[in-house]
Amino acid sequence: MLVDGNKIAKALEEKLATELLFSSPKKVCFVVFGGSTATEQFVKMKSSVAESVGISVDVKKYPDVKTTDNAVKTLRILCEKDYNGIVVQLPITQGVDTQQVLDAISPLKDIDILGSVAKESYAKGKMDSTPPVAQAVYEILEAHDISLKGKKIVIAGLGRLVGEPVHLMLKRINVPHDVVDIKTSEKEKLSLFKKADIIISGMGVPHSIKLNMIKEGAVLIDAGTSELAGKLLGDIDPECEKVASIMTPVPGGVGPITIVSLLRNLL
Repeated sequence: MLVDGNKIAKALEEKLATELLFSSPKKVCFVVFGGSTATEQFVKMKSSVAESVGISVDVKKYPDVKTTDNAVKTLRILCEKDYNGIVVQLPITQGVDTQQVLDAISPLKDIDILGSVAKESYAKGKMDSTPPVAQAVYEILEAHDISLKGKKIVIAGLGRLVGEPVHLMLKRINVPHDVVDIKTSEKEKLSLFKKADIIISGMGVPHSIKLNMIKEGAVLIDAGTSELAGKLLGDIDPECEKVASIMTPVPGGVGPITIVSLLRNLL
């Protein structure tokens, strides 16, 4: 069965809009260094959802910022303004150090939880907010009454945007899991996938998880996106839906829920 991420997201949007009515006004700033058509689309989607729930939005574009120092200085100036959250849309200009730029965001305004200080605070249980993709995974499992207890869970990829945040969330709630990354041998990877009750993928390698690599009834959460000939593709081959108990499509699965989860971190 395919997960309807848009339906889950819509219910969460309505809940967030209600919560914001009882909160002080919120303002978010989306920052673009460099940019591409895909970047523009993602910022537009996030801005649209934010405005629909009553959050004020600023979009700042810096096509001419081409050094790490300039990007860091730009963010420090933005952090002094009255924004409740600041989000740098990735990827950024080639040659600019992404982590240094993310670390320039004040931890109190880092609603993406991608800066080192914010990540460490989350990992140590010192903050209530959850990394947006990790929260989206949680919401999907909850919407389908899937318990993590006693399940063999595999995270495919340990990247900044998907694998690492989900890994931190599972560690924080003491849920055992395995991680497959570039260091994992092909034999071990195939063995882990075949035994997995739940696979959460963020590798960014289109359709790399095939039907013959998974077991009947597996839960497949695909948060890995890549662009091929202008089309957005996930890590998991759509054929896998035939044996999966549930599977998230790309697009329309994890993405919409991640946006609402990001904005919820403003509360």
